[in-house]
Amino acid sequence: MKAIVVGSGVGGIASALRLRSMGIDVEILESCPDAGGRARTFSYGGHTFDAGPTVITAPWLFDELFELFGEKRSDHIRFLPCDPWYRLIFHDLSSMDLVSSVEAQEAEIRKISPEDADNYQAYLDHCEALYSVGYEQLGAADFSRFSSMLSTLPHLLRLGAFRSLWRHTARYFKDKRVRQAFSLQTLLVGGNPLNTTAIYGLIHAMERRGGIWFAKGGTGALIKALIELGKRHGIKVHYNSTVSALHTSGKPGHTVNGISYIKKGEESSLSTDLLVWGGDPIKAYQMAGTRRLSLVERGRLKTVHSSMGLYVMYFKTKRPYSEVAHHSIILSKRWEGLLHQVFSGKTLPHDPSLYLHRPAATDPGFQLSNGDLFYVLAPVPHLGNFNGWEEQQKSFQKTVVSVLEESALPNLSSELALVESIDPRYFKHMLHSHLGAGFSIAPRLSQSAWFRFHNKMDKVKGMYLCGAGVHPGGGLPGVATSAKVIQKMITDDFQESVSTHPNSLQTQKTPDKERAA
Repeated sequence: MKAIVVGSGVGGIASALRLRSMGIDVEILESCPDAGGRARTFSYGGHTFDAGPTVITAPWLFDELFELFGEKRSDHIRFLPCDPWYRLIFHDLSSMDLVSSVEAQEAEIRKISPEDADNYQAYLDHCEALYSVGYEQLGAADFSRFSSMLSTLPHLLRLGAFRSLWRHTARYFKDKRVRQAFSLQTLLVGGNPLNTTAIYGLIHAMERRGGIWFAKGGTGALIKALIELGKRHGIKVHYNSTVSALHTSGKPGHTVNGISYIKKGEESSLSTDLLVWGGDPIKAYQMAGTRRLSLVERGRLKTVHSSMGLYVMYFKTKRPYSEVAHHSIILSKRWEGLLHQVFSGKTLPHDPSLYLHRPAATDPGFQLSNGDLFYVLAPVPHLGNFNGWEEQQKSFQKTVVSVLEESALPNLSSELALVESIDPRYFKHMLHSHLGAGFSIAPRLSQSAWFRFHNKMDKVKGMYLCGAGVHPGGGLPGVATSAKVIQKMITDDFQESVSTHPNSLQTQKTPDKERAA
């Protein structure tokens, strides 16, 4: 049995590995010259920068991929613990760390809001309950049928999971800064805290259970280790290969039997029994064409709401900023207004909130004698709302530098030795993301579970979807878990044609933090 996987992002690689562990021959088609998708790396001025995700919150998902083949992840890539997890810098220059110890976390909250510190344990308990239902029960669930989510509704209603995460934090915290601290996690998966459901409070419980880690050498080193794992076990990877057509057979239904792709200007074809689409699901639906979509899928394509876009600046400074934490989040005084502008506005914000990444704080391999390496990320409108980057890219870069100077990196404008950047145009043209969205579709209530793009096509037999745009959603844990969803689907759909490794269908588990070292 043969499978083609489109895309070598984390979801695509994880899917390829899981299918290979089932005895399926697997080939990956990647349109970029290298692997990783949003987790690619860039080389600027002789230095390597992670292009995208830098935070690992569910290390057991990567351990599992190596265990499928009887290997240990720690023999190939180390995960280093981050301490603190994040440093939050507020508009008044007060700060609060998110840390691994419950007692230390209460102390951090108490620095800015003593009353709220007393409610942290209750908030954490609620997050744990959301994790139990939202991740352990539903994370790898099959939502291809509407009835599949009905049994969970009473539990979700009881937990208040359908109110917004921003409203949810108000039940426990009064200080706006503390509420920001425990609702901003949705931004890390492309969601607006004002309308993303409280179920995403489970992210904090996941962080508490599994910790916050950084792959030694960067996320790019993790991608390399996963690709090499696949190659050791027979997975073939084709780079610079862009899918141009989907082939199906059978009447009146449709069964996938091959794809066409373009490489170096020449079109080639591959036959297949299974197709796993790891790219943007909107692109998959468009390629399938209206005749191969169900009525529900056609409606979903017309009503989809994309996540916000991202502006990312990669830079080197002339001197080290050794006082700066690995992960710093700089929060604007505006919150509701800024979020409305980012997700629905037609202009770039003058006061963006920022995520600042300084890998040398955790990984000595990134330490330099003559400076520091950083990247900074700003949520911005996607290209459907703002498309004036040609004229405003340089001015927005100055805005970002100014915010950094005032909050975390004094005198940055005079200390810059190297600056490069990407914006939503990169996500659209290089990664084929609809409207240049940073996280594919937004994780709002109307785009969750059954309402989200399904993990398999309704009418095209043998075609499955993984990655940020399908269930369970964006972020490294979400896209890695989507591979578990389709593995279970394929096992059920092709019981007589596939084999299973003893460890290949592991259930969701509570991780052991020591396992991630």
